[in-house]
Amino acid sequence: MLHPPSSVLPPPSHALPPLPFLRLSNFQLAWKEVARNRGCAGVDRETIAHFAAHADRYLEDLRSAIAADRYRPLPLRQLQIPKPQGGWRKLGVPTVRDRIVQQALLNILYTVLEPQFETCSFAYRPGRSHLMAVRRVIQLRDQGYEWVLDADIVQYFDRIQHSRLLAEVRERIDQDWVLNLIESWICSGILTSEGIILPQQGVPQGAVISPILANVYLDDLDEHLIALGYKTVRFADDFIVLTRTQAQILQAKHEVAQLLQTIGLQLHPDKTQITTFDQGFRFLGHAFAGEVVVSITKPDIDPVQRNIQESGLRLVHADPPVQPTAMQKALVEALKTSGEPIPPPLFVVLGYRVRSETTVSIDSDEISWKPDMATLYLVQQGTTLRKEQERFVIEERGRRTEGGGKSPNSSPELPIREVDRILVFGNIQLTTPVISACLELQIPVIFLTQLGEYKGHLWSAESADLVVETAQFQRLQDDAFKLATAREIVQGKLWNSKQLLLRLNRKRQLPEVADAITKLTQDMEAVSQPTNTQTLDQIRGYEGAGAARYFPALGRLIVNPGFSLTSRTFYPPKDPTNSLLSFGYTLLFNNVLSLLLAEGLNPYLGNLHGAERPKAYLAFDLMEEFRSPIVDTLVIKLVNQQILKPTDFTWPNPEGGIYLNDTARRVFLKHFEERICSPTSHPDVQSQVSYRRAIQLQIQRYIKAVLGNIAYQSFRRVI
Repeated sequence: MLHPPSSVLPPPSHALPPLPFLRLSNFQLAWKEVARNRGCAGVDRETIAHFAAHADRYLEDLRSAIAADRYRPLPLRQLQIPKPQGGWRKLGVPTVRDRIVQQALLNILYTVLEPQFETCSFAYRPGRSHLMAVRRVIQLRDQGYEWVLDADIVQYFDRIQHSRLLAEVRERIDQDWVLNLIESWICSGILTSEGIILPQQGVPQGAVISPILANVYLDDLDEHLIALGYKTVRFADDFIVLTRTQAQILQAKHEVAQLLQTIGLQLHPDKTQITTFDQGFRFLGHAFAGEVVVSITKPDIDPVQRNIQESGLRLVHADPPVQPTAMQKALVEALKTSGEPIPPPLFVVLGYRVRSETTVSIDSDEISWKPDMATLYLVQQGTTLRKEQERFVIEERGRRTEGGGKSPNSSPELPIREVDRILVFGNIQLTTPVISACLELQIPVIFLTQLGEYKGHLWSAESADLVVETAQFQRLQDDAFKLATAREIVQGKLWNSKQLLLRLNRKRQLPEVADAITKLTQDMEAVSQPTNTQTLDQIRGYEGAGAARYFPALGRLIVNPGFSLTSRTFYPPKDPTNSLLSFGYTLLFNNVLSLLLAEGLNPYLGNLHGAERPKAYLAFDLMEEFRSPIVDTLVIKLVNQQILKPTDFTWPNPEGGIYLNDTARRVFLKHFEERICSPTSHPDVQSQVSYRRAIQLQIQRYIKAVLGNIAYQSFRRVI
């Protein structure tokens, strides 16, 4: 039915439950499609690559926000691209997150709307293309339809009436949540160099959802033209009407103009023409002339060229929301009505704020954290971590004023969605809302002493995978599985230890190191030849023998005279190098532990490690093969490059233990995070991944081994 913009709809005939839309599989499919299409960042400047680094967490955040009615799109980023015929086409580009939500809804809308579209419509539809439309035109020509109305709608996308569009959608899908989402996208505005322009009409070219909305808006036009007996071929707003006689085509033009007028559109007086195949015309990149149809080569266009001054602002949601004044609201309403841009000082009324485009590192006493880091380290004693809306706020003792407000030196804060795990060192408080958020969002919280010794962790038991955990308990009774897995872990550890020595000794060629490499190779060969009598203790013995050869050789490769390493000592570490190794291994253990929890494994059920006293033995198991590539490599770098000095350590405590001081500990944390995020190769994926991702891939390998008959394969680094 051709509804004018203000019409009232009859009761709809279709309903759409929200469950298929909110399914994780639907959002994963939407994310893959958005990633495949690539595209630039939106106004929040978040790229495809940034989203990909934390895709699982971000998709869950989106689904939770929609389910709780907290999802709000950001304005569109304004771009212009050159048209093949000259001039410029305006684009409004949503953020990556908004594109994913739009695609997720589009996945559902296809199944409902596709059957309702007419066969004369070819654009933006699965299984249809512009070449199919061209072939349809040829078919109609061969059937004797010689007269052609080559129609052009004036600024079609910009003149779509919002009220009529939403009425047409409601006629097909009577679901308020669908209408609310669509309305939020078409009314979100566009960020220009002068401010945000809130549209009174139109849908943005550049939005994922716009093409199907454009088809919905013209679907009634298709139906009416077919009912009147006209042959139509439409590709979005580009369409032709074909008849057998001149009189019929003149009448068709009149009918089309009237139909478009009822929906707020009009034919372009200069670009719309009546013609014939003999006279020739162009349509969908093809020239039609008599019996000849020729594809027109598009001119080369510089894709980088722009003739628009884009806003350099980075826009995010105001968090927490700020209550605008009555005057601010009135000003925004006046500017919206007049079509004038809303300037940045009034963005708060719309629920947005401007964030600095420059990446800012938070270097404070409270934390060690930088944008894109997956781990939040809380080290300053007396700090409180609290939650405000969707952000963590790190507040030092005494930072707040007596009146309860913030002191001029405001507390550092960061988006919760950018935190994968939290490490708490010593006397640091977490508020109840923080704990609740971490449990709900599955953010592991690891508690350590001030000096870095593991104490425990916070994690929701509901996140456990009972199928996997049951299989883990069954494997406890499977001695063959335990021996094979322990053997592979030790081989991986020895291999990576040998590879580090090979790399560090490549230029120095120290005979003592070369001898250790030879013996590590022999240890690997011995442990890889299982016998019927081989026991778990014997496998552990090979590991211990390898470590006794490895650490003295590693010490020979230290060139900083302030450091040395003759053997491995711990509980407590009694020299600076051992102190660095112990601290690094603790951090590595906590990363492995948090990833085990995230994958639903029981971290207490190990193979190589184990005893009567409960400990996270599986974390100790799976960290073994990463000790050399991550921690030992980092320690040698920090020592040999003199990034850390002997003066960065405390005096020995009564037990003789030596530890990094507070300042140096932050330096180590920074470099550790850089190391665990550095790229490496893994056989399970084609492109390089971070070491943290490699650990996760190894955990997934272990799950496959536990659940099936696939033997576990350790991570082996290649020089």
